[in-house]
Amino acid sequence: MANSKFERIIDALHRGRQRATYGAVAALIGRPPYFLMAGCPRDHRHSWIVNKQSGLPTGYGPADMHPEILSHPGVLSTTLRLENWLRRADS
Repeated sequence: MANSKFERIIDALHRGRQRATYGAVAALIGRPPYFLMAGCPRDHRHSWIVNKQSGLPTGYGPADMHPEILSHPGVLSTTLRLENWLRRADS
């Protein structure tokens, strides 16, 4: 089940073509990483949240991932980096 903070993060990542790890996003919204994407569709918009090791979303096929998923080499892997990026993205 998604909440408004989660949706704002997803929207910002999608607009910025920026990947962030499940762990970073989950810690920011106070949800266990394992359940973070429960109930979310496997689509381009949600594909910006990725596995720390692979840099890709878990369980997504090539057609489910945004075509620009690898356009930016960096992945936001900590809550602090994600928070800082979100602040810059909102300004």
